[in-house]
Amino acid sequence: MPGTTPGARMPTTESRPGLDGEALKLIAIFAMTVDHIAYAFVDNGTLLAIFMHAIGRITGPVMFYLAAEGYHHTRSVPRYILRLAVFALISFLPFQLFVYGRELPVRFNFLRLNVLYTILLGVLAVWVRHEVRPMPLKLLLLGGLILLAAPGDWGTSGVLMILTFEFYYGAFPQQAFAYILLVLLDMNVLHLFTGPTFSLLYEGTLDLTMWTYEAENLGLFLPLLLLRQYNGQRGRHSLGGKWLFYVYYPAHLIVLGLIRVAVGV
Repeated sequence: MPGTTPGARMPTTESRPGLDGEALKLIAIFAMTVDHIAYAFVDNGTLLAIFMHAIGRITGPVMFYLAAEGYHHTRSVPRYILRLAVFALISFLPFQLFVYGRELPVRFNFLRLNVLYTILLGVLAVWVRHEVRPMPLKLLLLGGLILLAAPGDWGTSGVLMILTFEFYYGAFPQQAFAYILLVLLDMNVLHLFTGPTFSLLYEGTLDLTMWTYEAENLGLFLPLLLLRQYNGQRGRHSLGGKWLFYVYYPAHLIVLGLIRVAVGV
């Protein structure tokens, strides 16, 4: 299989305890829906919004983890990449509608791109890591893909998470450690603690302003509790299997976007 490393976990049909890929997708879908409802209808900075967005922080890392898994489990990497590209395109206008609501005609932004676009670039980056030689070209392409992710939902962090999960494929302790470093340093979670400390030391005041809007990022640690239960299996595909997220993602964006238009938000 593409990119498989010696001793890495391989897919199996034998039933194992824990959470399979489909169960993780269902949890991610629930968390995403909670997050998007908060984005659309709950005032930012309120305790309710912080709680709902913290739950929503489960979605991205779980889907990025599954994207790295998918690279190893798929029968065809080109078809996997094509599927991501097609649904990223299908989700383009629904995402714009969700983000801008009734203001879409005047605020339409070609560079406001959805998370499937980010996952697409992440999987392409994994392919480059495994298949492209020589090293200077590999690094150039990886850097380009990371930069291209900037307009996407989760942006460059999403691609870095996919690369990190895949680099340590089959070794969860290493995946978790590298992920925690990314969360602390790239997602500014460490700043939640160092910022107030510095303000107290150098300005004599304890500034907790950032906690109002960034405390939700503490939810980025929640995915680890789920991913450590992953049993390496795709699931029974009883609820759509690999198509579940692809279909639900643009569909729920359309519904929430139309509700935003209807209620005038």
